[in-house]
Amino acid sequence: MSTSSSSDAGFTGLEAAIVLIAFVIVAAVFAYVVLGAGILFSEGSRSAVHQGIQEAGSGLIVTGGVYGISNTPGRIDSIIVPVSLTVGSDPIDITSVSIRLIGPKHREHILQNSPLFDLPPETGHWSVQKRLNADSNHLLEAGEQYILNISPDGRVDCMAYRTFTIEIKPVGRQALRVERTVPGSVTAITRLD
Repeated sequence: MSTSSSSDAGFTGLEAAIVLIAFVIVAAVFAYVVLGAGILFSEGSRSAVHQGIQEAGSGLIVTGGVYGISNTPGRIDSIIVPVSLTVGSDPIDITSVSIRLIGPKHREHILQNSPLFDLPPETGHWSVQKRLNADSNHLLEAGEQYILNISPDGRVDCMAYRTFTIEIKPVGRQALRVERTVPGSVTAITRLD
């Protein structure tokens, strides 16, 4: 009789070893599936992060002081904004840029870009007054600086103590928001902070 109980004990040990090996295999497969899903999720997250960085980093930056030019006492008639590309961004076709001027009480006006280069704009228009380190094409490229001349009209008044916002938006990219307040003393050339 003792042989049969010894045989049953050995068989139970073999069953336990098989069950343990099965658990290890199932755990390994489960870990592989979870790690694979985690890698796919992290790849998707990384792709979204890189795309967000590219979109945020593909806009414009103000590269100097913003100035107001006044021909009328107490009022800014023209706004000078120097812009360049952010680091690592693709060139921007300046002909595709739209500029919106928002004044007090959320009055806004979308300005036209006529004439585009080297001439002062008419009231309600904008132009590229000067190009620094730039070639003759219409692309704002790395290392180049365009000085924009924005001429507000009566819809958005840029008078003393008034705050205004300029939105410069290339097609398919983030808009650059430039918010400034006209100081109490307006001279022929006034720095806008």
